[in-house]
Amino acid sequence: MKDSRWGQKIKQMYLQYIKGNVVVSRFAKVFSVDVIVRGGNFIFIPVFLHLMSQKEIGVFDYLWQFAYSMAPILGLGMYASMIKMYHDYPDPKEKGKMLFTLQSIIVVFLVVCLGLIYSFRVDYKIFDFLVSENIEYGRYRWFLLIAIVWWIYNVFLSQFFVISENIPKIQRYNLGRFIAVNAVVFAALFFYLHDNQVDKVEIRLAGTYVTEMLVMLYFLRHLVKNITWKFDKKMFIRALKLSIPTVLSTIAVFFLDFSDKFFVQKYTGIESFAVYNKAVQFSFILAVIFASIWQIYQPFMFKERNLQILQRKVNRLMKIITVAFLGLSVCIWFGIWILLQFNIIPQTYNENNELLKVLPITLLIKVLLPPLLVYQSYMLYFEKTYIMLVSSLFFGALTVVANYFAVQIFGFYGSAAVLLIINFLWMLFYYYRSRFYIRNRLKMQTQTDV
Repeated sequence: MKDSRWGQKIKQMYLQYIKGNVVVSRFAKVFSVDVIVRGGNFIFIPVFLHLMSQKEIGVFDYLWQFAYSMAPILGLGMYASMIKMYHDYPDPKEKGKMLFTLQSIIVVFLVVCLGLIYSFRVDYKIFDFLVSENIEYGRYRWFLLIAIVWWIYNVFLSQFFVISENIPKIQRYNLGRFIAVNAVVFAALFFYLHDNQVDKVEIRLAGTYVTEMLVMLYFLRHLVKNITWKFDKKMFIRALKLSIPTVLSTIAVFFLDFSDKFFVQKYTGIESFAVYNKAVQFSFILAVIFASIWQIYQPFMFKERNLQILQRKVNRLMKIITVAFLGLSVCIWFGIWILLQFNIIPQTYNENNELLKVLPITLLIKVLLPPLLVYQSYMLYFEKTYIMLVSSLFFGALTVVANYFAVQIFGFYGSAAVLLIINFLWMLFYYYRSRFYIRNRLKMQTQTDV
């Protein structure tokens, strides 16, 4: 009798919180594909570690990180404008004009900015400053250009699929990328496996981003179909008002996010950077899981107008994610330890237990990522993007200064510790600031009702 009652309760909870929950069901759909796509990419990391030397891994990771970090800046934060403006225009034609206006801004800016940089070879001077060792940048510059452009449009296209709640298309897009890119890259690397004259960094960059670009161009047609080919001046002005503070804050975030990589490779060398960045990549598993959750939850957040309900849901989500991520962090650390014992990850990456020592710090940084990003999103929700700018400038400058000294004294352990402390303080700032805006808005609503 008791068993049947427990069975009924479990069934009721399943129907109420899982089967009947739109967020959970959509997350399950997206995450099932992400497990294959992102999980597969993490599984392939040890394969790349055996196919490429530690220095080649370091150079590729550094170029990848640069392209990834530059994309939000050169994309002018237009993805953030789209997220905010998309649901403000119920009419499909108005939505189409908004998309065309945003795309016009991006295209014109990229043609002018990147055209001038590459024509006058300014990129050479940038990398002379950014890289302490000779990495033969000239071999990679055009593939880096493709990588930057791809990252810009990848973010915009992915956010378009998310904000329009088109789950099947983002599933097919991510799965298509995963299959095509890995097939091309592994085929090329295995073909040139014993050819020491071939630059494997160049092979991997070319295979990765040329293939990524081709796949993205195929899926870009879904965005083009929704465009109304008409430029709107009012939308242009509103988009800039939303995006300028966002992109300025992104510049500050670039220094925050890239300064650790810059100082680590400058003061400890490209091979030591490869070890540090592997710890960052393994901890990125947590960021991937949260990205799947946030892709589904973000549209609901910006559509919700009842602040009390929104606050309650967000706080509950953050508690669940934090506890779950702490448990997952322990599992990831032990997983990497096992891979090292069987030499699946080469022991050269763990001399003096370097990888295992820095990994807990990088994992804790990613545990702080969900609350930081979610409470930051309240600034966009309340259209207080200047707060993002001011806080990013402050914490970005603080990170650069702290990393400069910490890396020289403690190596990459110092840099990891700096990022952990900065991210914790930044998260607290957004938490209390979001509570301030919520209380004020609720007071205004109460006074209006009276």
